[in-house]
Amino acid sequence: IAPLPIAHYHYPLLPRLPSLFVFPVSFPVKLKQTQAHASKMPRENNSNNGPPQPNPVLTAYESYVRDTPLITRYVLNATVISFFTGFFFSPAYLLANIPLFTIFKFQLYRILTSPLICTDILSLFFTFMGFLNHGVKLEQSMGSSLFACLFFTLTIVTNILFLIISILLWGLTNSDSYLAGVSLGIWTVLLGIIAVECSQAPPDTKRRLFFLEVPALYYPLVLLALFSLFAGPKLPYCLGVAVGYAYGYGKLDRWKVKVETVRKWENRDQGGCLSGFVQRVGFVTLGMASGPNAWLIGSGGNDGDSSGGGPAAVSAPSDPAASTTPSFPSSGGRSLGGGSRGGLLSRGTKTPKTAEERAALLERAAERRRQQQDEEGDPGV
Repeated sequence: IAPLPIAHYHYPLLPRLPSLFVFPVSFPVKLKQTQAHASKMPRENNSNNGPPQPNPVLTAYESYVRDTPLITRYVLNATVISFFTGFFFSPAYLLANIPLFTIFKFQLYRILTSPLICTDILSLFFTFMGFLNHGVKLEQSMGSSLFACLFFTLTIVTNILFLIISILLWGLTNSDSYLAGVSLGIWTVLLGIIAVECSQAPPDTKRRLFFLEVPALYYPLVLLALFSLFAGPKLPYCLGVAVGYAYGYGKLDRWKVKVETVRKWENRDQGGCLSGFVQRVGFVTLGMASGPNAWLIGSGGNDGDSSGGGPAAVSAPSDPAASTTPSFPSSGGRSLGGGSRGGLLSRGTKTPKTAEERAALLERAAERRRQQQDEEGDPGV
């Protein structure tokens, strides 16, 4: 006779065993089935939820890289780096334009690095708010190379004037405080950029500042007065506005870079000095510069296949008779002092009105292209 399972015995046969040891033989089998069912549940839940959600921080950074032109992005990245390095040491002490260090210790690099410094969170906020509004559109309009030339031209001229005035005041007053003066921050250059465009705007153009409508010609001066009201008068800001007006009225034409020179810099076949940047994401070449259209259309993502990976608003002109020379906006816009007909780099030819003028312009444009191709193909030129 086969013995019965232990659970079928009566408790008197096991008077000294606790009830924990009395269990049916089928318990291990049920336990294995429960564990197998539990192991299947996560797989079913993962299949129902679909793919994992993207990282919002990574998505925002990729959108920032895709939609922001190269030079604007480099400037903003430099200001962010300088802000976070301020927790460990003072970047202003090493990079700001201070006459005592720039002249007497011959640290001339400070003339170029001073606009890239950000010392506090409020300055960082206004830097992004101002430069993303002005820098993006202007770089799409001019192209990355010309925008970099404009940025550093205003930076160099403003800082050199700041050094000269500081040395003169120190010599006249014998006060060491002028040697310890500081020129730093992106607004020193940004105010100059705004003044450049506003000086080219038509007389009847107006800009809105909060609830006030200000004539475009005086808009930089109103901004300067507003900054002086809250932060006190600053010599670098005043010089930035003055240099911007001088640049816009043609007083600094001898230091402007020609479009033909920039085109050679970007030429990869001839090994131009900027040919390595052409393929980088966000670089806007001269052929991709949209001119005044940058203020009229949105700056979306890279919908098209562009070699520089810039925003969708940046595209090559479709009219072969039109010049590829970039220009400031010819109609009203939300940035840089409103509209400007015949801006800083505007085209000098009139729009053809008849079919004969149109055909003549097309013929001249084709002739110019053939001459340019012949010059690029001839190594002796």
